[in-house]
Amino acid sequence: MANTSLRKASLQSMEAEIESLLKSLESLKDDASDESRRTLKTLKANAESALKHSRHLLSDAYEDVKVKTRETGIATRDYAQEHPWTTAGVAVGALGLLAAYLLCKRGD
Repeated sequence: MANTSLRKASLQSMEAEIESLLKSLESLKDDASDESRRTLKTLKANAESALKHSRHLLSDAYEDVKVKTRETGIATRDYAQEHPWTTAGVAVGALGLLAAYLLCKRGD
């Protein structure tokens, strides 16, 4: 019987220790949560700022590429109209190179 009462007392003591530990952990979690929220807000603001900056840079780059592509297309069209035989020769040469590449690749 004495052994049983010692076990009960020991279990009660352990339960009290565990409850105390849980309360301490809950307090620590609340403190960490407040700090984490502040840190997350700062990180989120920095990420949003970087995203806006990246979008702005990409928008500028896209506009530059769009303009250069249009200019290149116009220049290519003008050259092809001014030199139709040269353009046809280049096209036939490109097709010949493509055919040779495909035939060589097929042989492997």
